[in-house]
Amino acid sequence: MAVTDQPFTAVVKPDGSAVVSFKPPTFRASYIVQQVSVEYAAAPIACTCVIRKNGRYITPMIPTGDAATGDPPIPLNGGSDIMTITFANGTPGDIVNVFIIYDDGSKV
Repeated sequence: MAVTDQPFTAVVKPDGSAVVSFKPPTFRASYIVQQVSVEYAAAPIACTCVIRKNGRYITPMIPTGDAATGDPPIPLNGGSDIMTITFANGTPGDIVNVFIIYDDGSKV
């Protein structure tokens, strides 16, 4: 098990949304997501953030700074599963940050 992490940034689009997508490459059997952290310090009051797996709702997050962590971890199968972190009602042009900690299944 090799726990690793990956930072992402996204720009809020003219419609107020920003989306970060995360999926294992097809050559990996699976990833186990252990934590998702978000940060959008300048988020307007109406801004929302949601984590989904394959379009299905997992949990809401506080856009200005939050972490989804703890049991159960979220498995993502290589080539078929995708996790999205979606911000809505943001200010166009702003930057959002997402940090994902996961086990990539490789041996250390």
